[in-house]
Amino acid sequence: MAATSAAPASSQSAGDRAGLIRLFYPGMALIALAIVALGFAPTFYLRPSSQPPLQPRVVFHGMLFSAWVLVFLAQTTLVERRRIDIHQRLGWLGLALAVSLIVVGPFIALPAARDGRLPGDPLAFLLVPLTDILLFATCFALAFTQRRHPETHKRWMLLATLSLLPPAISRIPIAANRPPVILGFMLILVAARPVVDWLTERRLHPVSLWGGLALAVSFPARFALSETAAWHRIAEWLVGR
Repeated sequence: MAATSAAPASSQSAGDRAGLIRLFYPGMALIALAIVALGFAPTFYLRPSSQPPLQPRVVFHGMLFSAWVLVFLAQTTLVERRRIDIHQRLGWLGLALAVSLIVVGPFIALPAARDGRLPGDPLAFLLVPLTDILLFATCFALAFTQRRHPETHKRWMLLATLSLLPPAISRIPIAANRPPVILGFMLILVAARPVVDWLTERRLHPVSLWGGLALAVSFPARFALSETAAWHRIAEWLVGR
């Protein structure tokens, strides 16, 4: 009798784990969408008409960024509903958006640093958005090359999306001008996949572990490097001073 009753309980537990995994990525996509909406609503989505209009390149960048998050939500939802055929076709749009973000990003960051429109020391802060772009490009490239390996591909795509969120997080009132709060938000987001790995499989996937650690370490590392004389010389060269 004990063995008979244990089997349904084990089956139910396995079903719960499968459900958690299936809903994890759409859930993270919704969280990313909420962060972007909250962060950029005052200055982009709901920008008051009384404020000066944004430069066209900034608007274009904002549209690309928004489209990426929406496509990420669509892609994760398609996988959850097992529409892999549509997911694969939509992947080419994701590729075009990713390449566009990588190309356009520096054309937003460099003029902002040159004109003094970045927080604090603009040349020092320039390393922050450039690191975001580099991390996104790296994670996306790894995700693209691993698209035949779903578990690896999904984790890299999640990290690519998370790497884009610091600008949105930094504009949420509770986190504005509070680097420790921004870092705390990012650590929670980055830790989500390793936690689910452990809860469902009792082990950490290498991408969840090492990719997540690399993303987490990049935040304090970039601020430390941005204060060095070497970076200032590089930044001056990049902005043409």
